[in-house]
Amino acid sequence: MITFAELTHAMLVERKEVLNENGDLGYVESIFKSANILKTVYFVDAEKLYITFSRGTTYLYTEIPLEFYKRFEDAESNGKFFHQHIKGKVPFYKEFTYYPNEVQELKEIIENFKPEEDGE
Repeated sequence: MITFAELTHAMLVERKEVLNENGDLGYVESIFKSANILKTVYFVDAEKLYITFSRGTTYLYTEIPLEFYKRFEDAESNGKFFHQHIKGKVPFYKEFTYYPNEVQELKEIIENFKPEEDGE
């Protein structure tokens, strides 16, 4: 079952929560309006965070507790949070690179994003 959470921060363009077979949160997929970070996928039980950067390169960061991921997602600047708290501080692996057309699709989602006004 897929549920959509409310957007909690201006940098967050799209957020999707996917529940596991037990009805618990399985993973979170988010798209960000950021100069460096395009997309993340966070797997709750495995404590794994995939970050896709602006050129499409995706890295896996391990040993990321849920509360830490929430702090990352809610940060005023996800890029600054990444550089201060994740880069070089947790185990990581280069996983894959998106095709240019896939990167462009993500950038179009970001460009077409219009935040909802309060009261609409």
